[in-house]
Amino acid sequence: MIFLRNILILVFAGMSLLSVAQEKDTLTQPEEVKLNKAYIKSYFTDSWEITKSPLRWKGRQWCTFAAVGGVTILAYIHDDLIRDAFQRNRTHGLDQASKYFFEPLGSGVIMIPLTAGFWAIGEITDNRRAARAGLTGIKAMAITAVFTYAIKYATQRHRPYEDYPPNPRIWEGPFGSYTSTSFPSGHSSVIFAVATVFATEYRDKIWVPILSYTLASLASVSRVYDDKHWASDVIFGSALGFFIGKFVYKSTIMNPDLLIIPGVSASGHPGFTMIYQLR
Repeated sequence: MIFLRNILILVFAGMSLLSVAQEKDTLTQPEEVKLNKAYIKSYFTDSWEITKSPLRWKGRQWCTFAAVGGVTILAYIHDDLIRDAFQRNRTHGLDQASKYFFEPLGSGVIMIPLTAGFWAIGEITDNRRAARAGLTGIKAMAITAVFTYAIKYATQRHRPYEDYPPNPRIWEGPFGSYTSTSFPSGHSSVIFAVATVFATEYRDKIWVPILSYTLASLASVSRVYDDKHWASDVIFGSALGFFIGKFVYKSTIMNPDLLIIPGVSASGHPGFTMIYQLR
């Protein structure tokens, strides 16, 4: 049964990536993304830039952070009530959907072959858009996982099923047993990071952002439904994945360090302008 489930999931992922990866690049992008030393190095440089980014935040960024924090706190206040509502309304059909689709969707069983498949198909067919979507998605997923687990081990919040009765107020902090990793939800952060990359890359095809964010949202909500996370875990994790996905996409694709712009000089001779962006 488990083997069949995984096969069906991979077939679904394969059909999805084939339909999108074969689309031609209709957007003008300043740089191709390839699996090389610069790409590997960008994992570290992007992680460092994300770490120190709050130092450069302005009013808009702080307002967004405050809004996310406010919604997370509001959910935190009502975490136990939200959990009880979900558990009272469980059904066999939803249990099966969560177990065999939404849980694997957020765990990487689908996301890893999906992103790798986009990259592979892009390389084989010379579709640079698919290749960069795949590689950028993989990077966003990896960086998000690192930040997510750093916060998990720093906070060490108990999951709903760890205590009886479930208690959303138990946080062991950075010096706990390292067995409680509820906050934030890793499934939510990772799937939203990948969904954001694909939604942004294929933003000219309205169905891709809709499908990406819908699946990410359902996979995230399933974590509360499955009693694996509190609602506040999922909200913060989803926001974390979204913002890291946006940052990684912009850093990797839309704002390369070196831009080469062809043109013609004042004397009429062809040439190019090189612009190096200091970050």
